[in-house]
Amino acid sequence: MMPFRIFLCALTVIAALLGFGTTNAMADPISIEHERGTLTLNAPAKRVATINWAFTETLITLGLDPVALADAGDYVDWVSKPDLPADFIDLGQRSSPNLEALRAAKPDLIITIPDIGMAYGKLVEIAPVLELKLFDEKRPAFETARETLAKVAKATGREAQAETYLKHVDQKLVEYGERIHAVIGPDQKVNVVYFFDESNVGIYGKTSMPGSVLTAMNVPLAYRGEVNKWGFARGGFDIIAPFAKETLVYTNPVPEVVLKKIWNSPMWNVMDFVRNKRVYELPVVWAYGGVPSALRFAELLTESLENGPHQ
Repeated sequence: MMPFRIFLCALTVIAALLGFGTTNAMADPISIEHERGTLTLNAPAKRVATINWAFTETLITLGLDPVALADAGDYVDWVSKPDLPADFIDLGQRSSPNLEALRAAKPDLIITIPDIGMAYGKLVEIAPVLELKLFDEKRPAFETARETLAKVAKATGREAQAETYLKHVDQKLVEYGERIHAVIGPDQKVNVVYFFDESNVGIYGKTSMPGSVLTAMNVPLAYRGEVNKWGFARGGFDIIAPFAKETLVYTNPVPEVVLKKIWNSPMWNVMDFVRNKRVYELPVVWAYGGVPSALRFAELLTESLENGPHQ
C-alpha cells in the first residue's frame, strides 16, 4: 500500500497540475463601480487599451504598457511623460478611435471616458469597458484622479503598486509645498494660466488639476472665481488683472509667436507680476491628466519657482 504521505504528495501535485491549488483555486471576480454601473472581470486585465491620455499615463506608471492607445502623437507634445511604450497599436483620435485597430489589438479591457459615450455600444462588442469620469466641476480633479488610479489598479491587479505609488506622491507633495513656500514667502499666492492666444487666457481654479494639486501642497491659489467643468475660467487679460500682485505661472506648449505678442502687449507689461518679475514658465505638463501628471506638475512648478522668473 502507498504510504499516506507519499499519496498526499502525489495528490497535491495532481491538483496543482489540474489548477486546484489551495491559494489560487478560483480567483474571486473583480467588481469595479464606474459610469455604467458595475463592471465585473473574472481576472485582472493584462491587455488594456486606453482612449484617454490620463489612463495611458496611469497604466504605464503602474507598470503595465497599454496594447493600444489613442492620440499617441499628441501625447508626446502635450503630456510628454511618462514615455510611451516602444510597441503599441495607435487607435487614432480619442474622439473617434479606430475600431478595427482596436479589435486587432485583442484587448481584455478598454478604459475610456463618458465624453465619447456614443462609441460605448461599439466598444463593448470588442472587450469589457471601464468608463471613468475625470472631471466634475464640483470635485477637486486631483481627488478624482486618485480614485481613478485606484480603479485602474484594481482592474489590472496592481493595487499594491498603486498603494506604494500614492504614498510616494503624498510624500513628494509635502516636500514640494515646503520648497515652494521657501521661494514665494508666506504672503504670495499663485496663479496658474494657459495662453490660448495673444488675447485669450485660461486661469485655473480650485477644482482644476493644477488648483487641487496646489491645495494638496498647501500652497495658496489666487483665483477663486467660477470655472467650467475642467476647472478653469477663460477671458482676456482682464481676468488675471485682479490677481496681478500675486505670482503667475504659465503652462506649455504655447507657440513662440503667441508669446512674443503677449510680451509686447502694453496691457501685459503694466501688470504688477511683470514689472516685479514674478512670471514663471512651466515645461510641457498635461493639466487635465491623472496622478502622474499631477505629480509632474508639482515637480515642475517647484523647480520653475526655484530656478527664477521667466522675465
